[in-house]
Amino acid sequence: MRLLNSRTLEVEEFFADRVPGYAILSHRWLDGEVSLQEMQTGAAKKKAGYAKIQLCCDQAVQDGLEYAWVDTCCIDKTSSAELTEAINSMYQWYQNAAVCYAYLSDVQVTGELEHSGFTDSAWFTRGWTLQELIAPTKVLFYDAIWQGFGTKESLKDSISAITGIDLDMLKGGDPRRFSIAKRMSWAANRITTRVEDIGYSLLGIFGVNMPMLYGEGEGAFIRLQEEIMKHSDDHSLFAWESVEKGYRGLLSKSPADFRDCRNIVTASFRLTLTPYSVTNRGLSITLPMKGWAMDTYIAGLDCEVENVPESRVGILLRLLPDSGQYARVEVEGKDTPIFTKEFIQQSTYRQIYVKREFLDSPLTVDWKYGFWLRSFPNTKKPISGWGNEHCICKVTSWNEWNDEERILEIPTGSHGTAGVIWYGSNTGYSFLKIGFDAMFNPMCLMAGPCWGPTARFYGPNDQDSFGDEMDPGWMESRKGDEWLLKGDRRTGINYYDYPRRVSITQEVIDNQRIWVVDIELLRSHQRGHHHQGVVCDGCNHDIYGVRFKCCVCSDFDYCSQCIQSSNDTHPSHNFREIEE
Repeated sequence: MRLLNSRTLEVEEFFADRVPGYAILSHRWLDGEVSLQEMQTGAAKKKAGYAKIQLCCDQAVQDGLEYAWVDTCCIDKTSSAELTEAINSMYQWYQNAAVCYAYLSDVQVTGELEHSGFTDSAWFTRGWTLQELIAPTKVLFYDAIWQGFGTKESLKDSISAITGIDLDMLKGGDPRRFSIAKRMSWAANRITTRVEDIGYSLLGIFGVNMPMLYGEGEGAFIRLQEEIMKHSDDHSLFAWESVEKGYRGLLSKSPADFRDCRNIVTASFRLTLTPYSVTNRGLSITLPMKGWAMDTYIAGLDCEVENVPESRVGILLRLLPDSGQYARVEVEGKDTPIFTKEFIQQSTYRQIYVKREFLDSPLTVDWKYGFWLRSFPNTKKPISGWGNEHCICKVTSWNEWNDEERILEIPTGSHGTAGVIWYGSNTGYSFLKIGFDAMFNPMCLMAGPCWGPTARFYGPNDQDSFGDEMDPGWMESRKGDEWLLKGDRRTGINYYDYPRRVSITQEVIDNQRIWVVDIELLRSHQRGHHHQGVVCDGCNHDIYGVRFKCCVCSDFDYCSQCIQSSNDTHPSHNFREIEE
């Protein structure tokens, strides 16, 4: 460790077991700072930064200290090895100092402190000065003309209000007693000249070490969090919030994401004891999870809001196409919803992988959580009496049913039945149920004479409650004369069994991704009509009924469902119908 002789300002070097008592300077780097080489050659006196070095050493002499340490000129920054060692040791150097002089060059105390610019000083906005404030036991504050105006102890209330740092920490507390999220919040409003330093400046506060790799950019802060995980199982590391849209990993890109985490603490009781780690498939972690919306889940963390009952933090994770992989997302403006007691009871523990990097921006369109019934038996109930045609007589849904829009939405944070459509005719009643299972796979149940030869069904019971009608129990089993179709969250449903043709697929409609339902009851002459060897270029399924062949592109065909969106998916080309 290099130190300045307080009387001669010469640089001297000491080994760890022989370091004398010393003062240490905390300041903002400005133009004209002095380097180690300039101190050694005598060129330092010509630099603007020499004045504060002289003031620091003079104060050290007055305080009975023979040595002082100043970061600008006591580290050889031309040596990457020495710079790495110094940055990893800096928190300890400030902690071991007899006194720290905090020099606020933009503060001028001439009367009341509140009018001096103290609360607005840029010193409170710099990344490196956080540890320089926290680590030393004794901190003395000096203004632009080196006039002392207080100590960390005497100014602790003001400092806490300015920085958000807990009073217990300013009174000499151990950083390890505070949650990771809380410590990160102390750095949330601070900046550094080099983006990597926002991570490097926090090493001591989290008690970790790592090599410096200038040029890695935001990767430095990611590496810091990965190092923290090796020594801590504090889930508050994941309790951050971000305004960034799209898919995200489980680790934050900046301390700024922890801005609102000042009151986040470890949970009063833990739900998860399984260790977690970084793998080549993403961050591997086991969490209690519950379906939230479509293919999105809420997962419970072992942290909560301080002194607020029932405030366990949850995060939202979206299931990706690769099995077991997830991405962190925001849904309807929510990033960290509360993981309630009810969610704990309804959750299932899952061992998952949360990806770190994403090459595209898959959330450029929003999800509408539910189904659009684009085409289906949609005849309205006659004014009087039933005829042979099956007509809609009742729709039960979470949202208000609209005959023109034909949307069945499902509330965020739930799965199950999205809606029930009842049909009536002189041959009996039928129904259509649509919804999602717990894994957000689309499901459909059809029963009654509308869909084919079957036993007569009684109509909807006016005595049934909304909960009874929307009971998702139908997803688990069916009667012998019902058609239960179970889809896949990636490929949907494509089903044909005369006279029923059912297609439920994901599509983007008006910049919203939604499950689109097409149900067709084939005409009698189409029975068994299968175009052998012909696959629809829209849904990649065999074509039944009418085949629509492109008049421009050879070997390009659509089925009767996909042709309906051809103006968007295959524009400016005409199609001809082929029935045989």
